Amino acid sequence: MLLRPFLLLAPAFALGACAIPNSASNAVVVTNTQSVVETCKRIGETDGDVGVNQALLLDRARDSALSRLKIRGAEAGGSHVLSDVADLKWKGPSTKGTIYKCG
Repeated sequence: MLLRPFLLLAPAFALGACAIPNSASNAVVVTNTQSVVETCKRIGETDGDVGVNQALLLDRARDSALSRLKIRGAEAGGSHVLSDVADLKWKGPSTKGTIYKCG
């Protein structure tokens, strides 16, 4: 009986670590090619880290970091994020990126 409240909240805790993309974030491009953003306006820095990703498999951690970079880029009004996470060979640990507005 004491576990019942925890079992009801467990899915909420698990979802708290997930990045939920939306239509604005889906339009953001994450790239690791400087020439793609060289004519764009630099908006600022961001990080795709959430802290709990350290325990995830690299593929899952990369997917989560990409989603978070897109979401944070969209929230800042950007269209692109320059980050090493875009490299298919990315092994971490850095999930940092620079947000740009292009076009």
